[in-house]
Amino acid sequence: IDLRQTSLSGEGGGGDGGSGGGPVSLQLDRLQVSDGIALTDFRADLDTAGGTDGNFTGKVNGATAVNGRVVPMDGRSAFRIQSTDAGGVLRSAGLLKQARKGTMDLILTPAPEPGSYDGVLGIDQFRIKEAPALSALLNTISVVGLLDQLNGEGIHFSRVDAKFRLTPEQLTLLEGSAVGAALGVSMDGYYYMDTGRMNMRGVVSPVYMVNAIGGIFNRAGEGLIGFNYKLKGLASDPRVSINPLSALAPGALRNLFRKPPPTLDDAPGVAVTTKDRQDPDPDPAKQRQDR
Repeated sequence: IDLRQTSLSGEGGGGDGGSGGGPVSLQLDRLQVSDGIALTDFRADLDTAGGTDGNFTGKVNGATAVNGRVVPMDGRSAFRIQSTDAGGVLRSAGLLKQARKGTMDLILTPAPEPGSYDGVLGIDQFRIKEAPALSALLNTISVVGLLDQLNGEGIHFSRVDAKFRLTPEQLTLLEGSAVGAALGVSMDGYYYMDTGRMNMRGVVSPVYMVNAIGGIFNRAGEGLIGFNYKLKGLASDPRVSINPLSALAPGALRNLFRKPPPTLDDAPGVAVTTKDRQDPDPDPAKQRQDR
């Protein structure tokens, strides 16, 4: 079943999900959620009276096991997906191959565009190991101890939160944060599923456990002292730029140095997507200047 074209109840969107069904035991080789994400070995016990409602299990792209619940919503299906291996789920989905461990709770609700979903993600006790984007970012602000930790057992984050819109072509990160004792990171922007390119920005705050005390009115993941950053290009080898002056502007004053985060109106991202995909790699001299 391809959820980009229909729902589990067979409605093509906009219907009431049916009203005269009954219990169904469903076994699928593949439940396609978006262009790059599918649940294989999908098994569900459903009640289709008044819409599709029930529990399910499956494997993200044939790898990491998940379980959850599906409920009817606006003629389509909404999902709650949980796993005791959050890192495995993100790796299997092709979103963050350096993710490790963690418990995950993900809610996907139908968005207006066909095959699109609004998502809320929460992860506890999570690690990132040998991540090119994060490594380049920490190297740029010369956080040597964290670089060693990143390349060793990985940097630990006690909590990760994200709000996003997932379309067949891209993931629009509306608001994201990862916080731990050693580091806090906020992030928003765009990730393009078909090319693996990213256009992200946010704030990185070293020594977050201490730094966050003075930044209680900031966004999640941002301390009193932090550096505005941008990550662009291939997620496997991103271009990094840091605004060092932003560290002199404590807390909310850093917003003067950056654009506002994406909104749901930006989520389809046609203009942004086209521009970003056509941007050539920068001149090496210009890249050094940015750093």
